[in-house]
Amino acid sequence: MLSDRSVVDSVILRPYQAKALGRILACQDRGVRRALVVMPTGTGKTTLFSALAGEFHRQSGGSCLVLAHRRELLTQAAHRIRQQNPQLKVAIESDLGRLRADEQDVLIGSVQSLGRPGTRRLDLLRPGCLIIDEAHHGAAESYQNVMKAVGAYEDRCFTIGVTATPHRMDNRPLHGEEEAIFQEVAFTYTLTEAIKDGWLADLKGFRVATGIDLSKVRVVRGDYSAKQLQDATNTEARNNVALENWLRIARDRKTIVFCTGVAHANTVAELFRHHGISAEAVNGEMEASQREGIMRRFLSGRTQVLTNVEIATEGFDVPDAGCVLLLRPTKSWALFCQMIGRGLRVLPNTIEGLADTDARLSAIRASDKPDCIVIDVVDNGKRVRMPSAEKEEIPSVAGIVGLPEDLDLEGHTILEALQKWEKLDPRAQAHMFRRNVNFDDLDETLVAVDLLAELTPPDEVSSVSQNAWMKIGDGRYLLVVGSGQGEHHRMALLEEDALGFCHLSLSSSERGATEFECGRELPLAFKRADGHVRERWPFTRGFTLAQNRWRNAPVTTEQKIELEAMGVNASTLSVLDNAGQAWTLLELRRKELGK
Repeated sequence: MLSDRSVVDSVILRPYQAKALGRILACQDRGVRRALVVMPTGTGKTTLFSALAGEFHRQSGGSCLVLAHRRELLTQAAHRIRQQNPQLKVAIESDLGRLRADEQDVLIGSVQSLGRPGTRRLDLLRPGCLIIDEAHHGAAESYQNVMKAVGAYEDRCFTIGVTATPHRMDNRPLHGEEEAIFQEVAFTYTLTEAIKDGWLADLKGFRVATGIDLSKVRVVRGDYSAKQLQDATNTEARNNVALENWLRIARDRKTIVFCTGVAHANTVAELFRHHGISAEAVNGEMEASQREGIMRRFLSGRTQVLTNVEIATEGFDVPDAGCVLLLRPTKSWALFCQMIGRGLRVLPNTIEGLADTDARLSAIRASDKPDCIVIDVVDNGKRVRMPSAEKEEIPSVAGIVGLPEDLDLEGHTILEALQKWEKLDPRAQAHMFRRNVNFDDLDETLVAVDLLAELTPPDEVSSVSQNAWMKIGDGRYLLVVGSGQGEHHRMALLEEDALGFCHLSLSSSERGATEFECGRELPLAFKRADGHVRERWPFTRGFTLAQNRWRNAPVTTEQKIELEAMGVNASTLSVLDNAGQAWTLLELRRKELGK
């Protein structure tokens, strides 16, 4: 078994990277064979898996296969692994005409080559560890071909996937396999944590609404048809609206523009040039030398604006890019996270050597890139919220940190929004997921007035549980269980992770949190969660049932007096409809105040 030693030869891991490596090694010690790591773009996933490759070889002598799907990712991974592990023999599989695969400690291969049906390129390689970069692609047939070939499902190869997307990915069993692609999430480091900890730049969000109708654009494999999308969005009016807002908001910033197709990218680049802005378009159909020349000019600053089609996403690092302009609508959280991620990195030599969080945050704010502006061009005008059973979550800047996806930041930053958000009562947070929201709506008093008139479990809960669960975030549900039997502030929190696995945490002021696994289907998860609540706290259904008669009784004088003593203002008290609302608010405030 591997130790949890996290020292690498030439790079000192950041605290969260060292923790991630320890969690990965702990998974292997427990017999987990396929695990996932979720870390935002810019937090050093390549550094992490380079450390893993070195640690694996040091402890077992085994070889690693690193699997990626873009040329840039292959060369980036090879460079970093050699840098961190100069003692290892590292090769890219395209060089195997002159190198033997079985003589390499680490082989970095493209999934397009190694995942072809019937390929013999893996015949000489028997890796003990498979590392899948951008693992949200793992459900594709080519990735599955590689996983099966190296024995990932047969206990012959320890497999780690790394991805930047925090939203649920397709992890269901494929082609009749009994097991899912990944067995569990070994480690998650959220974008919120990375920004708060001063490792990534804050995001300043702007939303630009257009009248373009995408309802007739066909959806193929979960995202818009490329051709139909370009036909719908590459219009003079839409492009001009985007340019006008960019000139107003981000005129002096190096900018990456994501477009819907080659013609769209060329048109937008020409529009920028027409207004005196140095701009070039790049796409995958270009010759490599032409594409590399355009990239060099953008990296050097000779070109201010780069318009692109699926080029400047995974593995494309330009730390001084201070604006991302989203002209490419998508239904894919993975793609959206990759596009946003291009602006997350801080400038070089800004936070290096700073161990203190406040020092890093101050250094970023004082740098030439204090934040990254994201201009999200939203079609269909302002999105209309649908009932939970019908609504479709569309990726958004706010949504990637767990805020309501329809929250319009109105030029404020993620940190500013989170500071307001975290002051809200959990029921207020639940209500925000049910309506179109602007930044100013996060004011606590206004939200309380809106919220307290509406305290019903979300649709996805009411049909599967009799308890009064509240939705307090993306895939997060809270049940207030009350106080009694020597315990105060009993709470049940059900959370869904990136693989769709549901985890329950039961806690109280007197007892630490107890964790339970509740399966991968939400209805089953609520059934199991309700069972664990009954087992941990018998005879509490009088507190928890959504339809209890007392919940609809009038607010008592005693409740009003206690809430007022806790600082609840008169306007909030005036809209409390029933004793159930007052009781829940009391329990949450008591916990907050430690009473």
